[in-house]
Formats: sequence, structure tokens, C-alpha cells
Amino acid sequence: MQRQNMIHILIKLLYSLLISIVAFAMSVHAETAAQHYRYAEHLFESGDYQAARLAYKRLLFYDPDTEFRDVADYRIAQSYYYQNEPTRAEALFRDFSTEHPNSRLRFQSELMLGQLHFDAGAYALARTTLFELLHTTNDPEVVEAAHYLRGWCYIRTSDWNKAISELRQADVSYTDGHRGKKARELASILLAETPLPTKSPQMAGWLSTIIPGTGQLYAGKIREGLLAAALNGTFIYLAADAIRERRYVDCIGISLIGWRFYWGNRTEAQRFATEHNARHKQALIETLNRQAEMSAP
Repeated sequence: MQRQNMIHILIKLLYSLLISIVAFAMSVHAETAAQHYRYAEHLFESGDYQAARLAYKRLLFYDPDTEFRDVADYRIAQSYYYQNEPTRAEALFRDFSTEHPNSRLRFQSELMLGQLHFDAGAYALARTTLFELLHTTNDPEVVEAAHYLRGWCYIRTSDWNKAISELRQADVSYTDGHRGKKARELASILLAETPLPTKSPQMAGWLSTIIPGTGQLYAGKIREGLLAAALNGTFIYLAADAIRERRYVDCIGISLIGWRFYWGNRTEAQRFATEHNARHKQALIETLNRQAEMSAP
């Protein structure tokens, strides 16, 4: 009987020792994972994205079930974005919602997809992505950022009224964040500067078709307009003089040469009008960019 009691006591001691070893190992493992995570975060925050990516991948390799898994996956995708590898970044951001449906970073990853489309110049796709995001989240910062980026999509496509509307929604979104202040300032500039003084390329073309040079004058190119009027007027005079003197072969030759200048006068007027519009649009966008940079923290 005494022997059995000793065996029971020994078993309990061994069991307690085993539990202590497991608990100690788990605490050491958790502490090690936390240290790896803090180190990777430090690398990321310092801008060493390649080293940070390797640190996050090392963390996931040694501890696939770590509590930092969603952050690590998100940071890895971000590191590709910041290193100008949009294809890899987009694939990872697109898979993030599937792999981490309950993560607080899920909406941030969808916001980054909108940013990637914007960077690629796919403004319609970016607006659609952000529109869908706005209907799936109430996160104040995400809502503010989505409206702000949609505003820039409309700026890039010269839809000034919709840009103002989106920027105002970013301003009044649920936070008093820095992006809201920028949105308010950009909306004020758009209100003051739009609509832009545009010229119609079709109108410029038809004006120069009827009276050579007038399309250029309409587009603001006075010297080019006067030159086109003088040059085409000279060819018209020479052709008329050849007809008057019955030099019909000369008239045909003069007309063939003059036709090229006449048609070139029309296309040139259209080009000048298009360039006029592009200059004013670019100037406004540069003003908005400068304002956004000046407002940066």
C-alpha cells in the first residue's frame, strides 16, 4: 500500500514537472515570436522593406500559427508595394481578405487594391473597388481614405464636381484626421479654379476650315494664327491668279501644295486647342499636388 502511494506521488510530480516544462516552452516560444515580430516591425518602419519582408517570412516559417500572422502577411504585401512591385503586391492584397476574413486589416488591404489601380491609371476600376469598400465597412479611417482617393480619381479624369463631392465626404467622414484637412483644402481649390477655361478642338477645327488661322487665334495662338492666315491666303491668291491667267496646270500644282497647308492648318488648330486644355488641367493638378504635399504632416 505504501509502495502504491509512493508511485502515485511520483506520477503526480512527473505530471506537474511536464506541465511546467510545456508552459515554460510555450512562454519562451511566445516571447521569441514577439521579439521576431518587433524586429520585423522595426525594419519596416525604418524603410528597409526587403529585410523586413524576410523577417516577417522567417516569423511565419517558424511559427505558422502566430498571432501576428495577419499583420505579417499585410506587411509583406506592403513591402512589395513600396519597392515598386505592384503585381506581387496586388496578388497578396487580393488574397488577404480570403486568408484573414476577420482581420482588422482586411479593409486596409482592399483600400490598397484601390491605390494600386489608381497608381496604374485605371481610375474607373479604382473608383469601383473603393465604392465596394465603402459599402462593406464603417471604419472611419478607411472611409475617409476611400473618399479621398476617389476624389483624386475624379480629378485625374477632369470630373471636377464629383471630385469636390468625394473630397467633401472625406472631410466630413467620421474622423478629424489629417486627410480630412487635406480634402477640405483641395475641395476649396477646385471650387475656386473650376470650371477650367477650356477650348473646343472641334470648334477650333471648323473655324480654321472656314477661315484659315481663326482656329489658332481661338486656341490662343496669335502668331501661329496670323502665319496660317497669311500662308493660306497666299496660296489662295496664287491659285486665283493662275485661274485668271488661264494657267490651269499651275493652278492644279499650287492647289495640291496649298491643300496640304490648308488641311494642316485645320489639324494644327485642333491640336492647339487640345494642348490648351491639357496645360490648364496639368497646372491645376500640379497645384493640388503641391497643396497636398504642403499639408502633409
